[in-house]
Amino acid sequence: MKRLALAAALMVGVASPVQSDEDRQLAFPKDYRDSFTQYYSGDRLYVEEQTIRLFANDIAKTGAQSDGKLPNGSLLVAELYAAQKDANGDIIESTLGRRLPGDLKAIVLMERGAGWDAQYADDLKVGDWEFEVFNAAGENLNKDTTACRQCHHPLGDSEYMFSLEHLLAAK
Repeated sequence: MKRLALAAALMVGVASPVQSDEDRQLAFPKDYRDSFTQYYSGDRLYVEEQTIRLFANDIAKTGAQSDGKLPNGSLLVAELYAAQKDANGDIIESTLGRRLPGDLKAIVLMERGAGWDAQYADDLKVGDWEFEVFNAAGENLNKDTTACRQCHHPLGDSEYMFSLEHLLAAK
């Protein structure tokens, strides 16, 4: 879990962008809030000071719900929010015991394409998924997403996703 927390912490709140090692850049889907399915909203796993909203394009949703597999062209979007804090700096929780979202800190894309894992060492392969990190305005931060790959690498049984079950249940 320590590695997952470190990986997640590296994705948000960096003051200066770090050049990414990937050889491709993903296009930011400006209309994702209107054209994608929002399939999860809640506390971010392993990152106690964040909440998350997850969206999937129709390719991902249809693929997942037909056979549990996300085909090439699948695109997932994660909005990462800082959890609200009180005057003492303590995280505010709702009466349900869940964190309340504050400011949008980053938007992370996860897109699948044929052969996209070829350039990576075996311990960084994630089923041909690529990651890209944007700020709240949709500007690419050109971050090194090795931490994303390390965090998602062990999740091969769930399409390298933490949220596959939620996508399977999406309406």
